[in-house]
Amino acid sequence: MHKKVNTLKNKNLLICITGSIAAYKTCEIIRVLKKQEMNVQVMMTKSSEKFVGKSTFAALTNNEVITDLFPDSPKAGLEHINLSFDLDLILVMPATANILSKVANGIADDIVSTTLSVCEQPIIFAPAMNYKMWQNKSIIESVDKLKSMNKIIINPESGYLASLHEGEGRLANINTITNEIRSVLEIKQPLKNKNILITAGPTLEPIDPVRFISNHSSGKMGYSIANAVCNKGANTTLISGPVNLKPHPEAKLINIVTADDLVLAFDSVDLKKMDYIFMCAAVVDYSPIKVHRNKIKKNQSELIINLKENPDVIQKISKKTDATIIVFALETDNGITNAKNKLINKNADYVILNYANKDGEGFNSNTNHVYVYGKDGSEIEFEKDRKDRIAEKIINWITG
Repeated sequence: MHKKVNTLKNKNLLICITGSIAAYKTCEIIRVLKKQEMNVQVMMTKSSEKFVGKSTFAALTNNEVITDLFPDSPKAGLEHINLSFDLDLILVMPATANILSKVANGIADDIVSTTLSVCEQPIIFAPAMNYKMWQNKSIIESVDKLKSMNKIIINPESGYLASLHEGEGRLANINTITNEIRSVLEIKQPLKNKNILITAGPTLEPIDPVRFISNHSSGKMGYSIANAVCNKGANTTLISGPVNLKPHPEAKLINIVTADDLVLAFDSVDLKKMDYIFMCAAVVDYSPIKVHRNKIKKNQSELIINLKENPDVIQKISKKTDATIIVFALETDNGITNAKNKLINKNADYVILNYANKDGEGFNSNTNHVYVYGKDGSEIEFEKDRKDRIAEKIINWITG
C-alpha cells in the first residue's frame, strides 16, 4: 500500500483576510493547514482587524501579520514585492465584495489589493457576504472577470447569514476550501516521480589553509532551479558548493567544496535513475598541484603556483546516464559560438548561455538573461527577469 503524499507539507501559503464577520473562521483553517506542516503567512486589511485581532493570527501561524503597505521599517512599502517571490499559493478568505471588485478592476490601494496585483501564483477567493451582495450584477461581473483571469472562486454556500437572512453568501465549508488548496497544489506537480539532479554554487580549490582559488558564483540560479523542480513534485538532489542559501526542505542536499568532492558526490548518486541533470555549478577549471600544509608567508615579491586541470565532470557523467543533461555557459565574448561548442563537446542536450559582463546577469545578481540552445536545433531567449522566474521558464521549456 502506497503512503499518501502530503501535498501541503513545506508549501508556502499567504492568507489574505478582508473585512467580513466570517474572518473568525480563518482561525480554523490555519489550524488545519499547520497540522499538515504548511507554512502560513497572514495579511489583513484594516477593516478585517475590526473582527479578529492580528495577535490571534500571529500566535496561530508563528509569523508576523502584515497589515500595512507602508510600515515603519527599513523596507517600508516592499512587503508585497518580497512576498511575491516565495509563495506557492494565495488564499483570500473571507473575500468581500470590495476585494473581488478591486482585483477584477485592477485597483491596488491597500496592502492586500496591491499584493494580489503583483503576485503571479494561483489565487483562490473564498467569498462571504450578504446574499443580495452576492447576487448584485456588478459582483457577478467581477466574479466572471476574475474567472477569466484564471483566478479560482469557491462559491459561497446557502444558509443562515449574519444578517439573520437565509440565502447564498455563507463562507464555504473549511473542508471544501482545504480540498481546493490540495487540488491546486497537486495540479502544480507535473514533475512528480521524476528524478532531477542539480549542481549549484562555486568550488573552492585550496592553496594553503588560508587561501584558495574560486569564483564569484552565488548559487542563486542553481538553487532557483532546485526550488522550482521541488515545487513541481520532482525527487530532487542538490549538490552544492559553499553558498549562503537555504535549500528547499524537500531537496536532498549534498555539500561539496572542491572539484574532486563533486566527482565523489556524483559517484554517490545513482545516475541511471536520473531523468534530468542541471549542471549549474561554477566548477573551477584548475587547482594547485601542491596544497601547502602551512600558510604561505609573504617573504617574496613573486609567488608562482603550479596548477593542474580539474576533471571534466560533465563528460564523465554523460557516459553513465541516459538523463537529459543541461549545462551552463557563462561567457564574456563570442558567447553563442562558445556555448554551441560546449553543447557538442560536453555531449549535452541543452546549453544555457548567459553573460558575466552585463548588468543584472550572471554571478551574484538576483536577475538573469539567458539563451537556451538544444542539440536538436531548438533555441529560445528568456529576457532579463528574476532568477526564480527564469528558472520556471527554463524548466517549462526543457521538460515540456
